[in-house]
Amino acid sequence: MKAKIVHVLCEGQTEQGFVKEVLRPYLQAHGVTGVKSILITTNKKKNARGGMLTYTQAETDLEISRKTELDGEYERHIFTTMFDLYALPNDFPGFEEAEDLGDPYERVALLETAFAEAINDGRFIPYIQLHEFEALLFCGIEHLAKRYPRCEKRCERLRKDLERTGNPELINNSRETAPSKRIIKVIEGDKKQYYNYNKPATGKEVTKSVGIDALRVQCKHFNEWIEKLINS
Repeated sequence: MKAKIVHVLCEGQTEQGFVKEVLRPYLQAHGVTGVKSILITTNKKKNARGGMLTYTQAETDLEISRKTELDGEYERHIFTTMFDLYALPNDFPGFEEAEDLGDPYERVALLETAFAEAINDGRFIPYIQLHEFEALLFCGIEHLAKRYPRCEKRCERLRKDLERTGNPELINNSRETAPSKRIIKVIEGDKKQYYNYNKPATGKEVTKSVGIDALRVQCKHFNEWIEKLINS
């Protein structure tokens, strides 16, 4: 059997930290030989990475990876992404059509299908997070509270937000109410009087504490992605 190597193009440092410290050991325990993370290039001349501004940036990085990592006698390669639906660039394949859909799951399915068609490589598994990475942290609000002592009562707001939607992936994506915005407001306060929120460190520590299996139970679209990576 050939060794399977999964390459994950990450939108930012938070996603990359998750892939390195949480996703990699989980996939390896499920038969994936190697998991590599790549932080998206936003300015090649300045070697700037992280924070996707245009679809072309994603397309270029994926093309380089796919041309560099070729299947051989002893290994095969899978390429995927970890991008947020929130603030997705408007030049993304299928963006205008997806805007007309009210159901977030239908919207992200259309975008991923259009993305796969644009890349046109059977080794590519697109993934767009509903609505952004921090939705996964709503699966472990108690762990978030432990990382930032004395904010337990304020974290109750996040529990109420989750109760209203009943699903971390459906917490909406406006500039004021996206998952990360809600979390930052609770942790930092309206006037930043509490803590400075560390997104990359908090993201990997909370999701590690929750565990991939628990994330899969609570987040349907995330679970579908993990299944594809394991079974591809």
